[in-house]
Amino acid sequence: CKLKAYKDPIGVLTIGYGHTSAAGEPLVKEGMTITQDEAEAILKRDLVKYEIPVGNLVKVNLNQNQFDVLVDFAYNAGVGNLKTSTLLKKVNAGDFDAVPDELMKWTKGGGKVLPGLVRRRRAEADWWNDGEDQAEDSSDQALAPDTVPVKTITDSKQANGAMAVGLLGSVGAVKDAAYQLQDANDVLTQVTSILKSTNFLIMIAIIGISAAIWYWRKKHLEEHGV
Repeated sequence: CKLKAYKDPIGVLTIGYGHTSAAGEPLVKEGMTITQDEAEAILKRDLVKYEIPVGNLVKVNLNQNQFDVLVDFAYNAGVGNLKTSTLLKKVNAGDFDAVPDELMKWTKGGGKVLPGLVRRRRAEADWWNDGEDQAEDSSDQALAPDTVPVKTITDSKQANGAMAVGLLGSVGAVKDAAYQLQDANDVLTQVTSILKSTNFLIMIAIIGISAAIWYWRKKHLEEHGV
């Protein structure tokens, strides 16, 4: 844990337990300092961003140590790298013995083998193997991917707000269309008057924007869990 901002071996500003601006708030700046309590709070917030995607990507049961290793890997290398890695393919194929060797392939930063990453991968490999031993003795350490508390679209305030606005827009569009129909004498005039109505077009735009926001939040939750 480093309580003052520093640059990692490839020049990325880092603070606390490996927190960078890529993980979100707080953004790391030159000369920035934090307390030990702040460092631990940041770590807890950051870990959730990786626990949920790992739970979604893994399709087999893991014990706690194995899950922790993959979260640590994702925290360090990124969810995108885990998602496309042979490491994940081996895990999902149940080839757990191959995991330590796959972890050791990820020791480079900026094109160079970094001693810190070598130590980290060895520690992950040891932790993975320790987890296998413990799993034989304790059934309550088994952790299925779907036991991770995943936030759903119904829990998203942004998505729910967009849905509410969209519904209001739909009501407004229907009312405006009905009003236009009352004043028109034939079908063509009815359709033309509706399409030319400023209020109707605004309502349609609101519905479209609301649907787009809802869809974006749904995709974001599926991929990142937050």
